[in-house]
Amino acid sequence: MRTSVRLLRIVAVLVTVLSVVLVTRLKLSTDLTELFPKTVEAETLARVTHVFGGGDVAPVLVRGDDPGEVERAAHEAATALRACGSIAQVVEEMPAPAAKPGEPPDPTAAWRFAGPSARDELARAVTPEGMRRRLRDTRALLLAPGAGEVADTLARDPLRLTMIPWEGRVEIAAGARANGGGAFVAKEGRARLLIVEPRGRAFDSGAAARFTSEAEGAIDGVRRAHPNVVLSLTGGHVIAKQTEAMMKGDLQKSGVLSGVLASIVFVLTFRRPRALVAVLPPLAAGTLWTTALATLFYPRLSAIATAFAAVVVGVGVDTGVHVYGRLLEARRAGHSPGEAAEIARRETWKPTLGAAIAAGGAFGCLVLSDVAGMRQLGVLCAFGEVLTAVAILLVVPEVGAWLERGPPPRELRLPLVAALTGTRPRALFALALAAFAIALALAFGAPTIDHGVVALDARVLPAAGVYDEIYATFGGTRGQLLVVSADPDEARARARSDAVAEVAEKLAADGAIEGFDALGTIAPSIAAQRARLDVRNALNLPEKRALLAKTLADEGFSADAFEPALEAFAHPTEVVNDVSAGDDPALAWVKRRHLGKDERGTLAVTFVRLSKDPAKAEQARAWLRAADPEAVQTGFADLEVSLKDTLSRDLPRVLVAAFAMVVIVLGISLRRVSAIALAVLVLVVEIAIVLLLSRVLGVRWHVYDALVLPVLLGITLDEALFLLEATKRKASVDDALAEQAPLAVTTALTTAAGFGALIVCRFGGLVDVGKVGALGSAAGLVCALLVIPAGFRVWTARKQSPRRE
Repeated sequence: MRTSVRLLRIVAVLVTVLSVVLVTRLKLSTDLTELFPKTVEAETLARVTHVFGGGDVAPVLVRGDDPGEVERAAHEAATALRACGSIAQVVEEMPAPAAKPGEPPDPTAAWRFAGPSARDELARAVTPEGMRRRLRDTRALLLAPGAGEVADTLARDPLRLTMIPWEGRVEIAAGARANGGGAFVAKEGRARLLIVEPRGRAFDSGAAARFTSEAEGAIDGVRRAHPNVVLSLTGGHVIAKQTEAMMKGDLQKSGVLSGVLASIVFVLTFRRPRALVAVLPPLAAGTLWTTALATLFYPRLSAIATAFAAVVVGVGVDTGVHVYGRLLEARRAGHSPGEAAEIARRETWKPTLGAAIAAGGAFGCLVLSDVAGMRQLGVLCAFGEVLTAVAILLVVPEVGAWLERGPPPRELRLPLVAALTGTRPRALFALALAAFAIALALAFGAPTIDHGVVALDARVLPAAGVYDEIYATFGGTRGQLLVVSADPDEARARARSDAVAEVAEKLAADGAIEGFDALGTIAPSIAAQRARLDVRNALNLPEKRALLAKTLADEGFSADAFEPALEAFAHPTEVVNDVSAGDDPALAWVKRRHLGKDERGTLAVTFVRLSKDPAKAEQARAWLRAADPEAVQTGFADLEVSLKDTLSRDLPRVLVAAFAMVVIVLGISLRRVSAIALAVLVLVVEIAIVLLLSRVLGVRWHVYDALVLPVLLGITLDEALFLLEATKRKASVDDALAEQAPLAVTTALTTAAGFGALIVCRFGGLVDVGKVGALGSAAGLVCALLVIPAGFRVWTARKQSPRRE
């Protein structure tokens, strides 16, 4: 065995050196779609996120008290941003394409860009009353100062039909709205919005960091020049950079805090600070090996999977507690340091590896989850548990023997633990409490899953707060609905999306939705343009030529001066084209925002901001669904439903798999039906207590922390398994408790420390996982120290000869 240990140590050294090199290549993923479940809605949202990730806009909100200074600051910021290499373009105004790029406007082409409301207004504009009303406004324009600039345009379009499609409030992105194709202005000029298009994908860490750095640098110059104006940058790239920084901070803080807390518990138990010299290096090595595996297994590590380091440290130290505890016990029995090391390894390797495999197996069951991030967490924690156990078994006995050459410390006793079940009545009462906890848990059921996706708000990501300010200033709401028309054929996808936009415009006019933005608003498809021209043709404009000439004369205009307009009425254009294919960079950006392609085809996306009224929102969904029955309605708000459905599928199968893994380990280790039954009872009561405490303490539950429940079966098995193993070697359950109670308290507290360290994380999902894990560790300790002794006293009273009062 000594030769095998030496060979393993050599291998461990080589692996450690290799791991040091590998961990420098670890990359953290800012792709939150890895936390999405496998549902049609969630997969469609992930697909949209990946296809359009590189085209995510970066709004800049400009605010101040002086409208003039706000306007100057906005223009200067736009100029500075355009000079940045990481920025493709800056949009200051709503793009409003001409009917035929490069040529004068044709009033009869206005229908090509007219949605339902605009078509109604166009129909009214060509009635006798409508013509008179609009011509009177045209006269006012011609009499105004500077009218010469628009005289030629008005000669071709005296009714200003080409302006009608743009006379309403048009929205293009992130709640950004403008009137009549102008700048994005609100609050009487005290707020303006710039729409910036970054280069590169938001999920590309380098591109996100480069854009954020350059854009903030450009804006900082404007901030210094205009101290009374506030400029705030947001967007997918900025949020991705802040998310990555949050994840790195969470990984570092929770890992360090977990190690510190576990070390404190370890020192308090053994009253041997120097014992950390034996335990911490192999613990760090096991964590290092696991991190190296993360680099090999995953190109990028998910946000939720960053919890592995804290959990591995907290749970992995359990092995060190048992190995070092057995070494000290051997020294107290009079064995030499070398003999104590051999005894410690020989008598602890089976139960410690068994407990590590059980914990790792429970974690490994998370691979059955539909959430990719949870699968990563399960795999890394599974390997981490086993690797840290191996590292500790290889190092701790010999280092501990060298450290413990002097007299060993006195044994730590916890007599109160044995007294809690010291008599048969007390033991029966403890078992009754366990049964009562199970009954209460069954009666009340699991805590309500009140949210599916952990929100990343302004407290966590400042850029998210800027979006709230944009919505409050320019209108709109967070949590927009995405109506995704996916089709292998681009023309069909666009036509279906335009049908959705038609319905969305009607809903917006009726107040059924807050707003929407779609490609069809700016650049409708060929099919939509032809359909709209058919509506125009039904009005029979050639017959209205004479009416227009008469109305011009009646209003005091010379009909000859407007011959181009009269000619257009006589011969309405039938020309249609793809306006978005032109050279206008703003239009090209709008197209990239709404139209994307991947290997499966074309995605045409309409963004809808639903009403806060649930009834109106549900009605709007139904109308939008009718517009395109094949489209998928999705969005981050919809993920809550998807994650709840995922939890209902994941939790039972992961729980059953983890339970089966635990029973197998218990059977191999204990080989006694009564002992296995007691261990299973401990775990069942533990889960019941966790469910009850979660309700009492108001712990938030979602898919991530709910899936920690099955993992607790393997993690907290440690205390029960070692206590049951001790009953084989000791004369009575009291002797087993005297030996194992201090160690059980230590291992449970170090495990709780590993989970509890997650509460310092900024990502709410990790905080909630930490709370549930810490509760479970504490509950498992209490159950093991009460249920197992009580069971032995009640069911095996003759064999164990319990004390009597």
